[in-house]
Amino acid sequence: MRRRTFLAGVAGLGVGAALTPSAHAGPQSRPNGPWLQPDQTVQKVALTANTDLGPKLSTIAARSKGRMAVEVAGRSATGWPIHLVRFGEPGSGRLPVLIQTQIHGGEPLGTEVVLRLMQTLATSSHPAVRDILDRLTIWFIPRLNMDGADFRDETGFLVQRRQNTQVWTPQEWGLAAATPAPWYLPRNLLQPGRVSGYDINRDFHPDLTFRLGPGDEALLPGESELPGFYVTPEARTSAAIFQRLRPEVFIDHHHRGSNVESETENQLTTLQVIGLVTEGTPEFPLDPAVRDLSFRINVLVYDALRSLGESPFGGITRYPDVELPGTALGSYALNGAGIMLYETRSVAQKSMGMLIQQSLTGMGVTLEALASGAIDTVDGDRYLDIPPAGPSIGNPRDDL
Repeated sequence: MRRRTFLAGVAGLGVGAALTPSAHAGPQSRPNGPWLQPDQTVQKVALTANTDLGPKLSTIAARSKGRMAVEVAGRSATGWPIHLVRFGEPGSGRLPVLIQTQIHGGEPLGTEVVLRLMQTLATSSHPAVRDILDRLTIWFIPRLNMDGADFRDETGFLVQRRQNTQVWTPQEWGLAAATPAPWYLPRNLLQPGRVSGYDINRDFHPDLTFRLGPGDEALLPGESELPGFYVTPEARTSAAIFQRLRPEVFIDHHHRGSNVESETENQLTTLQVIGLVTEGTPEFPLDPAVRDLSFRINVLVYDALRSLGESPFGGITRYPDVELPGTALGSYALNGAGIMLYETRSVAQKSMGMLIQQSLTGMGVTLEALASGAIDTVDGDRYLDIPPAGPSIGNPRDDL
């Protein structure tokens, strides 16, 4: 008998329907869709706006009967509040877990996933939920990049984007005025008329207290295979939360474009996962036990979603090999947290409701396995059996 998780009952609670484009869908394109048709657009109005996020969190907390607490843990570069949601406190003897979403402002579905997950944890009477809350301390950063999530074009239309909104101020760090900006402030955003901003997910350093200072000019601009510099308040806020909780597991939710499973299989990949984003640095080596836990979490989710049979949830591949100690995942793995990356298919498609449910199911399975100890029985050596990412593709209708 297929095992049902406590999240099975929250499937289809209206988010997917709200996110479906209003135009009537035609037949699916090949490779396997769904793809947007020429007369369709993705409406982001159904996604949670920055102005609505705090009130939504407060409403869930008020209904939680003390299970859930909400605080403003920091501010974005332009002043938006960065929320932290807490189920339990560190030092309680429970295994600590940190789940972070929308570090890239144009990758919004993780926020919708954790809003539903928090609602269940806050209000459900299911025995599995009680076990999770008894055995885990779970903290959420439901939207780290508030600036990017609210980024608008010159007409005021919500477009969202990867970066935050921030200028390079070397004098702030005691550096010479001519010091180049970190490499992850895209040079095209330094051009006149452009709004500059950083890719926050390259701004991390395994030394969670690292700060630039006088004499560090030679470190700039850096490169992708090296740690970042904590010049963004968003990355510093996330690192401060990590230091408070010291999680044993860290989950980060992202988006990527469209891939097929392989050169010969044209099924669309709906999710890419990864449990290894850095081999470590001389000062911060990767603990083999952390790597093994990361592999087990990824295998667990892969198996759980594939077990659902003939389902879009089965289109899962392994994210390409990378060396990125300057990401949140990389820096936190080097500080003792087993990691999992959710790279769900791009939001610029019709299937947002399904993608939300896919990640929701994976996170629910993970929390249950961590609480029950079942994670210890997963064979992490099977991580490399997860098929590697296939070729990237675009909407075949774009060529029509």
